[in-house]
Amino acid sequence: MTKITFALALTPLLAAAAAAQSPEALSAAGEANLLRSQPALQDQVRAAAELRDAQNVLQPALQPREVSAFRVESVLTSVNLASLLDRNLHVLTGQFGAGTKDMGLATDAGFKSFYFTFTDARGTILSPMGNPRDLINSGVDVRVDAQSTYTLSVSIDIFNPTRGSTFQMTPDGNSPGQTYSMRTGQLLDDVRARAAIFSTNDGTQYWLFYGRDARAGGGFSGTRSLLFVQEAGTSTKAWPLAQSALKPGVPASVNLGGNAVVVTLRGNTLTVSQ
Repeated sequence: MTKITFALALTPLLAAAAAAQSPEALSAAGEANLLRSQPALQDQVRAAAELRDAQNVLQPALQPREVSAFRVESVLTSVNLASLLDRNLHVLTGQFGAGTKDMGLATDAGFKSFYFTFTDARGTILSPMGNPRDLINSGVDVRVDAQSTYTLSVSIDIFNPTRGSTFQMTPDGNSPGQTYSMRTGQLLDDVRARAAIFSTNDGTQYWLFYGRDARAGGGFSGTRSLLFVQEAGTSTKAWPLAQSALKPGVPASVNLGGNAVVVTLRGNTLTVSQ
């Protein structure tokens, strides 16, 4: 579905590069300069970290628990879902393939299959990502239209993986279109701009996305999901919530990493309270 965004897809990969040993730990051990001068050691750090941390961003699907309306205290945000729907299909705009397209990301309802998306006036093409870890290895080949494919890859900066790495998009062979390269920090900022932002009473900020679920074989299904993201560098977390799990008009508590909030769906409005 289209709400997972680059923040979710790329952060596990960026986190993986530095997770085995943080920059602080490397400096304390006197190993930072050694790593800078020996790419082979950098590769070992990345590989070890991938195995340990690449799956830690995406959390289990939220299981809402009905609560009394009298328990709802302060409203943190009220979101018009129609205005939020599929915003992250439009994270980047560029000359991809034969024409101008918006680029985004989608996943299925179970958050098992991931897709890069390319949208123009004719519709949206969903290109399977395969294993997201391939972005930091050989790159991922994606189709942007009937005539064009691109290779997408991430070059890791292990000392500033989340915001200092480089996301690259390169047309293959004779495919038309432009080459793009940008820091992942800018990419995360672009993703954030597509979200509804709210903060809990303790000051923790969350990004909220809402979109249609991708369907196996192409296109979108009739179901929709929400995604709550807490962006925190290599400790970023994301919690999916199926819209169908919410009963209209009934407040329900969900746990965002130890921070309990109450969500209430009334018509096309989602209210988050605490």
